[in-house]
Amino acid sequence: MSARFEAFLARIYVDAGARARFLADPRASCAAAGLSAEETEAAEKIDRLGLHMAANSLERKRSKRRGF
Repeated sequence: MSARFEAFLARIYVDAGARARFLADPRASCAAAGLSAEETEAAEKIDRLGLHMAANSLERKRSKRRGF
């Protein structure tokens, strides 16, 4: 997979807006990010529950570092 794909995944894990757009319309989000057909197919197969759990965990860690 490309660096572009890795950056896309990182974005949907840490950016709630990007994640919501992806979950609402994965193909459109992947197309907007310039992902290949293979990368789009892989993204569409992402474990959505796992995505939410990981995103929540990352947000808690960031909040602790900021002192919230």
